[in-house]
Amino acid sequence: MRLASSFASSVAFLLIAAAVRAWRRWRQARIARIEASWRQALEQAAADPSAGALLPISWIEFPDFLLLWNRMRGSLAEDAAANTAELLRRHGLDRRALRLLRFGTLRSRLIAIATLGKLRDERAWPRLERLARGRGQATSFTAAHAMLRIEPRRALEALTQAILQRADWPVARLGSVLAELGPATVTPTLTTLLIARPRGGLDRVVKLARFGERKRVAPIMRGWLSAKQDPDLVMAALDYVDDTQELTWAMEAARHPEWRVRMAAARALGRIGAAAEIPALVELLKDPVWWVRYHAAQAVAGLKGMTPEELQVVRDTARDNFAADMLAHALAELPIRRRRIFA
Repeated sequence: MRLASSFASSVAFLLIAAAVRAWRRWRQARIARIEASWRQALEQAAADPSAGALLPISWIEFPDFLLLWNRMRGSLAEDAAANTAELLRRHGLDRRALRLLRFGTLRSRLIAIATLGKLRDERAWPRLERLARGRGQATSFTAAHAMLRIEPRRALEALTQAILQRADWPVARLGSVLAELGPATVTPTLTTLLIARPRGGLDRVVKLARFGERKRVAPIMRGWLSAKQDPDLVMAALDYVDDTQELTWAMEAARHPEWRVRMAAARALGRIGAAAEIPALVELLKDPVWWVRYHAAQAVAGLKGMTPEELQVVRDTARDNFAADMLAHALAELPIRRRRIFA
């Protein structure tokens, strides 16, 4: 009896799996057949906002149409992309996308969220705000991105705590979004957070600070050079050192017990230093941490006003094996015309 029941269950499972595969193949074939007409209508609308006509689109096909629109929109100029958005509005597809936020599958909801963000549809805001506060990483981040497209400054204010605290929102992806918005838009929020120095999430803000306007972010960051108790702040501040007036801070940081700070100090000395800073850089070339030695060597090789002959002297006097090896590596990366002397 058990054997017969198990056999029946296996057969039923195989039949269901075959039916699902068959349905998917049918659906893919149908989408492939009608996609050409969608693409033609979108191309016509891109050239003329009043042009282009779409045949009725079923609920099964609708997410695929929106996906095609999102992909095509990314390759169009701004005016042409706006024209295709008018095609969607003329056919009421914006309203259908709004309904998908509530009743669609995860895939269709994600597509609808992205679409409404690109349409800058303010009617979606309340629902997007709730989704952005939700637990799902993909849904919450996509909703946040859509909000930032619809009304950037308002969204940055609403999403501040999430930007600080949501570890499931990768800083790299947030950076891409901020870069898309542009420095003029994101700088006020970034400077406010940098000045406030929030206890939780400051490390994330520091990494995102480079997407703001440097002239407004740099003075705040350089103000952290004396924050001796927080290596992360000092390291971030050193990345904004670009004036010889900060040489004293960079030289002091070169002796910091945290290797990441010493590495940042080497980069800073390479930007603003000169021959007088060579002794400090030679000491960094002896550092036990490879990355510190690497950036110190790069700094020495890139010092302003240094001639190949002077660089040769530095290499010859760097008797430490670490220093000599790393200098040889850095010098090998110099343009051929500068390193002939080292052949």
